[in-house]
Amino acid sequence: MLIAFQVGDDTLHLTEAFGRAVSLDFHRLQPDDVAGLLDGAGFDPAARMVTAPEPTSAAAPVPQCVLIARRAP
Repeated sequence: MLIAFQVGDDTLHLTEAFGRAVSLDFHRLQPDDVAGLLDGAGFDPAARMVTAPEPTSAAAPVPQCVLIARRAP
């Protein structure tokens, strides 16, 4: 499985997106916490990559994480 998420301890709340009113929360996560949850659910985390924030990206300028895990035998 591949999981991608923004790294952090905060929640980003949006009230507008693409010109529309919304109420949307993005919960940022810590890679060690997600890897622990995967392990507890019977998955072996196989690879992890955390990228530095890219200030010119359309996404929020925060680190991004990608975790790859496989089902434990």
